[in-house]
Amino acid sequence: MSWADLPAGSFRTELVRSRFNYSFTRGMFFSGLVQYSSSGASLSSNLRLRWEYSPGSELFVVYPEDQNTEPLRVDRFAALRSRGLVVKTTRLFRF
Repeated sequence: MSWADLPAGSFRTELVRSRFNYSFTRGMFFSGLVQYSSSGASLSSNLRLRWEYSPGSELFVVYPEDQNTEPLRVDRFAALRSRGLVVKTTRLFRF
């Protein structure tokens, strides 16, 4: 919990964060970040899979999501702010 006193006024915010990593093999990793912010009334997550399929060449799959958790909303957990899916690949070429 953090308190902030600014010229425009003071406010209090709570931020809870959890980060985790899991290694399937030496070249494949899964990591995630889940975060709750009371000032933004949001629950966000960022999940990432990284696979190094050959030395210097990788595949990334990233899934970010942000939800509205405003306590006065009846359907507060159904209010999706954003969601995405990103796939990126890199390839090392040797000459």
